[in-house]
Amino acid sequence: MSYEKAFLLNRMERFFYLGYKTLFNSHSRLVFAFCMHLFEFNNMVIITGTSRGIGKAIAENYLSLNEKVIGIGRNHPISHPQYSSIHCDLSIPESVEQISFPDLSLEAVVFIHNAGILGTVDYFEKLDSTEISRVMQVNLFAGAVILQKLLRQIPKSQSFKSIFISSGAGKTPIASWASYCASKAAVDLFCQTIQEEEQQLGRKNFHCLSVAPGVVDTDMQTFIRNTDEQAFREVARFKEYKNSNQLFSPELVAKKLFKLVHETPLEQVLYSLRDIHL
Repeated sequence: MSYEKAFLLNRMERFFYLGYKTLFNSHSRLVFAFCMHLFEFNNMVIITGTSRGIGKAIAENYLSLNEKVIGIGRNHPISHPQYSSIHCDLSIPESVEQISFPDLSLEAVVFIHNAGILGTVDYFEKLDSTEISRVMQVNLFAGAVILQKLLRQIPKSQSFKSIFISSGAGKTPIASWASYCASKAAVDLFCQTIQEEEQQLGRKNFHCLSVAPGVVDTDMQTFIRNTDEQAFREVARFKEYKNSNQLFSPELVAKKLFKLVHETPLEQVLYSLRDIHL
């Protein structure tokens, strides 16, 4: 059986089984709508950095819909029958090169490169060169290598969406964040280039997105607020974000990202979740 037929059969079985159950449910209309939602989505979701913050929230959101999730990283606190993990230190190129995936040919694939680090916050001339390399490795190179592995493995006719978490810092310079800003700017152009390349290669069911989540209440924000003002003069601005409740929760970001990826016509590469409304 071809993977296309198997994929369709899997969706049909899932739909009719759940649809049958709803006929005898007192809340049949609501549950049947949920069944339609499940019929539409049947994904293998691969996410880097699922131990905390945005990545953990994204993984848990997909798992709540009973989607299969593979987490890539050093720590894996999520326990769920649909969750599996690949141990990898994304800051080490050799560790990323060792990643391999199971057969992905029977499901739509979603790859989300969420893992990212800010690095040392200080003026560029004071930074250690190894720290600059580490930021670029985690924020861009690791995701690029994983994406390349997936592009080589997934058939060109198969549904495949690749999402890199970017940042407004990739569009606006922020003093003392040179490595981070550069890495996120590179993410934007990398995704635009990959989208163009794969269109030329005939991959019609592929989308490569670079998505800025907004300012999110994560450990990174805590780190920024605790930075010495001598090294980062905009500390007060980030403290005000927290004090005035301007930070998005990781859970809200996860829901907005899901709506963008699965419920929005994808007509471009660069997106901001500030523009996605639930």
